[in-house]
Amino acid sequence: MKKLSVAIAAMASLAAPAFAGGLTPPVVESEPVAAVPAPAPVQSWEGFYAGVTGGSATSGGATYKTPGSADTGFDMGRGSYGVFGGYNLQRGALVYGGEIAAQATDFNLDGAPGKFDNMIDLKARAGMAYGKALPYAFVGYSRGDWKNGDGQSNGAADGVNYGLGVDYAVNDKWTVGAELMRRELSTDFDGSDGSVDTNFNTVQVRAGFRF
Repeated sequence: MKKLSVAIAAMASLAAPAFAGGLTPPVVESEPVAAVPAPAPVQSWEGFYAGVTGGSATSGGATYKTPGSADTGFDMGRGSYGVFGGYNLQRGALVYGGEIAAQATDFNLDGAPGKFDNMIDLKARAGMAYGKALPYAFVGYSRGDWKNGDGQSNGAADGVNYGLGVDYAVNDKWTVGAELMRRELSTDFDGSDGSVDTNFNTVQVRAGFRF
């Protein structure tokens, strides 16, 4: 009986810590969690900008339309240079705004004396900033001084422009870029019932400064 009492007392002393604090759970080592890299900061494009541009007509031309006669078409080529300026607004990666460009052009017809002397382009632009690049689309209004040749001027040919472009931030102030533009313009032919439609594409490079 005495031995039984001693055994019961020993078991009680061993069980007491378990009831008091519970069993200690085994230690499980967690796997290390790889650090997630922070996303690259979005380049700021908001504010005024201005710059210079140069380009060339790559395809398209002019079509002379005279009532009672077949349409006559001519290819268009050569280049232009000028200046541009605009303002961007930015909401996160979305960048949008307006731009105006003035160009001295040498867009001449191949095989005919018609040509553009000057061109004004107004554009509404919208794009998404990606790193230091800003790809964008635009649509707007163009107006140019059109001459049929021999000093004859039809006044202005006007219509729509649209296209795609990309600007790249070299640093906080300077940018470079490229643009593909389609212009679809028309004018009366020397005040008669005829007309001249000029639909052509241009490729141009840009260098800008952000204020």
